[in-house]
Amino acid sequence: MIRAARLVTRPARYLAGLVLPHQCVLCRRFADSTGLCAACWSGLAPIGAPVCERCGLPLGHTLAEPICAACWMDPPPLAMIRACLHYNDVSRKLILAFKHGDGLQLTPFLTSLMARDFAMMTDGEDSLVVPVPLHRQRYFRRRYNQSAELARRLCRITARGSLATDILVRHRATANQGGLSRRQRHRNIAGAFSVRQDRRTRLAGRPVVLVDDVMTTGATLFTAAKCLSAAGSGPVSALVVARVARPREP
Repeated sequence: MIRAARLVTRPARYLAGLVLPHQCVLCRRFADSTGLCAACWSGLAPIGAPVCERCGLPLGHTLAEPICAACWMDPPPLAMIRACLHYNDVSRKLILAFKHGDGLQLTPFLTSLMARDFAMMTDGEDSLVVPVPLHRQRYFRRRYNQSAELARRLCRITARGSLATDILVRHRATANQGGLSRRQRHRNIAGAFSVRQDRRTRLAGRPVVLVDDVMTTGATLFTAAKCLSAAGSGPVSALVVARVARPREP
């Protein structure tokens, strides 16, 4: 009953947003159509060049070879990682509102930040766009996969990539990654993903762009990329809304 009521309220909230003033999803002040007020907008910290060509870590200064030390010493299992925002207090609240607060109205705003990198990372329709999946238990509680919502809209607004929501499966439920160390995160997520046997032919040799909301240590993205590569994909890249701009431990 509660779930049905919540589903009914989504169209109502959308219609109300067309005729009533927008409220900032973070502080409840007046906002523009993005869902953010000017003050919260100014708290976002975009990631700009120069960044590591491999993992996307902000470098702070230009290097002759724009590769961070960690990627030189221990290359990640991803051909490229890109993020739009630093994961700070404002972007953290924004993403929590998006995925835990029924904040689907934020999808257009978030994908507008991601669209340029997405277009650069995809190769027409040949690239498979794979959202990081939720385990079915978490999906039923949340009622949507925020990564799939981002991936779906990115494919639509850029007319690039081929959305593939049914290739990668999260077959094992994992504890929440929040508060875990890098080593604990990798241990927690190990073996959580698999590729559907009946989708391997579609995957074979094709470049993949993983889409997710946040990258902290990279444990989830690295594990998903290894799974796809082992199943025969082409190069795997990843695009996220925000990332922790901390050098990876090699």
